[in-house]
Formats: sequence, C-alpha cells, structure tokens
Amino acid sequence: MEVHLIRRSAGTMMVGDHAGPFGPGNLCLIGPYLPHNWISHLDEDEVVHHRDAVLQFDQGRFLSAAGALPELDALRPLLEDAARGIEFSGRTALRGAKALEAIEGTFSLRRLAAVAELLGVLAESPESERRLLDSHGGTYRLDTAEAEVFNLALHHITEHLGERMLVSEVAEVVGLSRDAFSRLFARATGVGFSRTVIRMRVSEARRLLSGTDLPVSEICYRVGFTNLSNFNRQFRATTGTTPSAYRRIGRS
Repeated sequence: MEVHLIRRSAGTMMVGDHAGPFGPGNLCLIGPYLPHNWISHLDEDEVVHHRDAVLQFDQGRFLSAAGALPELDALRPLLEDAARGIEFSGRTALRGAKALEAIEGTFSLRRLAAVAELLGVLAESPESERRLLDSHGGTYRLDTAEAEVFNLALHHITEHLGERMLVSEVAEVVGLSRDAFSRLFARATGVGFSRTVIRMRVSEARRLLSGTDLPVSEICYRVGFTNLSNFNRQFRATTGTTPSAYRRIGRS
C-alpha cells in the first residue's frame, strides 16, 4: 500500500479508472495492485525537485498484527476502502501531510509509532474529508513490466493531449500490438483507452478552467476536443456540470 503526498506542482492524477486534477497538498492512500500515477504539467526542461513524499507498507502485516493488537483492527475499514484509492481533503489532508513528513528520519519503534499516527489520522477522517477514486474497486494486478508500459502510455498521452489520439499509434509507441495494448489498458483502467483519454482531457480542462482565464473555446481545442458541443457533452458526463458552470463554481 502507498500513502502519497504531492508537495509541489500540478497536473493529472490517475488512480484506477479515475482521472482528475491535483495540486500541492494532494494526499491519497492507494491499495495494492491499483494502477496510479501523478503526471505533472511542466514546461519543457522544467524539473520539480522533492515533488512527492511517499510511504509504502505491507497491508497484510498490519491486518495480521490486529490479532495480537486489537487497536489495529480499527484500520481495517480504511485499508479495505484503499482498494479503490482514497483522496483526503480539508483538515485531514493537512494533518496527514504533517504526519507523513514526520516519519522521515525515524527508526525502529519511533518509526512504527509515527506510521501508526499517520494511519490513525486517516482512519479517523470524517466522510466529508475522504473521497473514493476508482469507481469499481477491481483487482487490477499489473506486474512491474505492464505497469511500466502503462505509465509510459500515460506520459505519451499527456504530452500529446491536444493532438489526435489513435490507439494504434500509442500502442506502437510503447511497443505493443493494438490488441495487446487495448487489453492492457482495459485491465489497467477498467474503462479502456478511449474513455481514459477523454477523462484525461476533461481533467486538464478542469485545471485550466480553475487556474487560467483562457476562454472555454480555447481550452476545448487545447485539450484535444475538436468541437465545443462534444467538449460540453463529455465534460458534463464526467463532472456533472458544464465547463462554464464549473469555472463559476470554482471562483464563487
């Protein structure tokens, strides 16, 4: 399992079949085998140092230890929900980020106590400050090589988001046949290639609507949609609102 904190930069977060914008302070708990990636939108040659803080731990060991330490059993619902990925917000995100940073430099029992403090903060978070990300919580189980290919594909899509996107062309970039690539993408996202690209385009549009004054029409074409009506339709299907309303809500 992984607790992931973004310290710097903004971009698109991919967790299972979820795609959405992220920024500094983004804090998530990711379950085993759940594909995930935080793709920063950077200028050419831009490098962000110390972008992330990450804690990895063995879920099974915590659940096994609950037999001897009943207090740990309180973590079970949190760890089970993490199969879908959990994004934290509000006070929980602030407290969780501080607890995660405090783990660095600790050892032995002090490290165990610091990890328990972090997981306690996350487990006690109110429902209003946690959001499940993946829509179905399936077991993806990509091996290391498959995960590398999938992440390479995501980076290629991000770099060429405003261009025409054909599954055969991206498959060729990552060295797979079209059929093998389509199967991998379906397993990695649960929704397949085309729907994933749409969600990534909508995610980038959300970021631009919130963070810039670009006209909606320009954002539409910048993120790869070829007409406004389709952009509005796909944006509403993904977010439940129109691009213009999304911008107004974000600024109210």
